[in-house]
Amino acid sequence: MSQHDFNIANQSFPATRTDLNNALAALASNSSGDTEPGTTYANQWWYETDTNILKLRNEANNGWVDVITLDASMTATASELNQLDAITRGSILYGNASGATARLAKGAAGTVLTSDGTDISWAAAGGGGADAVVFPNFSSPNNTYTTSGTWSKGGLSDDDYVWIYLIGGGQGGRARSANLHGSSGGAAILLYGQAKFFNNGAYVIGAGTAGGASTSAPALGAASTFTLTSTYGSGVFSTAAARDFDGTNHSDPSATLFNTVSGVAVKQGTTNIQAAQPRTHNFILGVPITGWTGDTGGNMYWNFGEAVSSTASNGIFGGGGGGPIQSGGVRAGGGSLYGGNGGASSGDGSGANGTAGSVPGGGGGAGGTGSGIGGNGANGNMRVYHV
Repeated sequence: MSQHDFNIANQSFPATRTDLNNALAALASNSSGDTEPGTTYANQWWYETDTNILKLRNEANNGWVDVITLDASMTATASELNQLDAITRGSILYGNASGATARLAKGAAGTVLTSDGTDISWAAAGGGGADAVVFPNFSSPNNTYTTSGTWSKGGLSDDDYVWIYLIGGGQGGRARSANLHGSSGGAAILLYGQAKFFNNGAYVIGAGTAGGASTSAPALGAASTFTLTSTYGSGVFSTAAARDFDGTNHSDPSATLFNTVSGVAVKQGTTNIQAAQPRTHNFILGVPITGWTGDTGGNMYWNFGEAVSSTASNGIFGGGGGGPIQSGGVRAGGGSLYGGNGGASSGDGSGANGTAGSVPGGGGGAGGTGSGIGGNGANGNMRVYHV
């Protein structure tokens, strides 16, 4: 440790020589000591020995600027220290996977610094402190599955978000002997969450039921399901949970449109849209569905279509209902915004068969009086969207 006032006094030669050596020693040691030098100068170095901090006196000579902490265990390389040189605007320094100092360039506009528990990166900002729900174009899935299997996230990262859209099988139509309701379209359910929750989950595609030769309604189409792995509780999500069919008109299907997967917060909807309301409605979470009119006079539900009286129902996510039996001729099947359309019924007294529903999930149309049988309900499917 050596400090000096850097003022060589007028004195004898031996004392002057000693004074010069002490001043040079102070310069060589950066005026080291556990207290600051008694006399200070602007831009003077001082190594504070009790804290191991190298300091530089400011231009006003009224304070110290901490430059770097140094001790015997310091292992920083020259290249690491050079990260400070000409660092680009907005960049930050961080410790990389090798335990070395590295730069991270600034993120794009609107991004925030996030951590996966190991490394940091820039990501799109969420709203209200939570991940923002990103809606896909439901008309353009990344993958469509028509047979049962196991789903793999493939090249997606664990934290990538996906939508899984399941439609169950449509109900087959019945034969006519009087005015009767038509068939139900396949129910639908939407799942939303990170890809890791769904990875290696088993899915089952529900089949439609065959059209009937009697006035009794065939069984409802089979449900489509998705089962999470045991890692995430083996939870089962089924389109059956979205179905509320009793063979007659009713005003409250109470169909759960969304399900929460492993803690991913997604609002659930149970709203029924009645025929008396306008055909343009606000979708859940404020995303609008516009430009679809459906079949005049039918009911339009959030998820699946059900036949009502003399007009088939329209679906948004589920299949359209099959055309019902009614005097006066052919009755069209219900439409669907994203599912399959329902099949048309045959003409009154024609003896012809009803038309099959369209994949996925369309209900079969009713058969005509005589030998006509109902059309088959269409099989369901599963669609996946990467968002």
